[in-house]
Amino acid sequence: MDITRRCDYACRILRAAYKSGDAYVSVSDIAEEEDIPYAFARSIQHDLVKGGLIKTVRGAHGGLVLNCDPAEVTLLEVLEAIQGPVSISLCVMDPDYCEKQPECAYNKVWQGADRLLNGYFASITLKDLFEQGGTHPAIEKAMDAGEAPSPRDGSPVRDGSSEARASACACAARSACAQGPCR
Repeated sequence: MDITRRCDYACRILRAAYKSGDAYVSVSDIAEEEDIPYAFARSIQHDLVKGGLIKTVRGAHGGLVLNCDPAEVTLLEVLEAIQGPVSISLCVMDPDYCEKQPECAYNKVWQGADRLLNGYFASITLKDLFEQGGTHPAIEKAMDAGEAPSPRDGSPVRDGSSEARASACACAARSACAQGPCR
């Protein structure tokens, strides 16, 4: 699962709208402040409106403003509004993707990972994220859990490294699979 650039920019736009309070802020100002290409910011603005997260007003004094309660909207809802369901593997979301899915032990692992990831994103509201940042309790807890033992020799491997990805890969050839390239 990748957080797309579109999703990252959408989060930045929401943060700017949050900071502006009830005042409308122009997309061009946000694009400049957040280093988002203007045309891309306009495109993302439409997704955010469609998702009910912001509202816009045209004109000289127009712009965008939050259209949701940031204390109620979670990071998971934002991710889903911009890029669809959050999942690490297509076989979890679509049972027809793989004929082996019903008896596949790896599918259960991916389902568990999806539940953990979705629970994590659902535990963080926009308000908490914008006000607490990296000191949010869920974020601190996740960051404290930063190392996992390697199944080969028991030594810790930093999450996200190529070694961790390769050791977690189910494919015998250690090539491209549902996890992406292993090497």
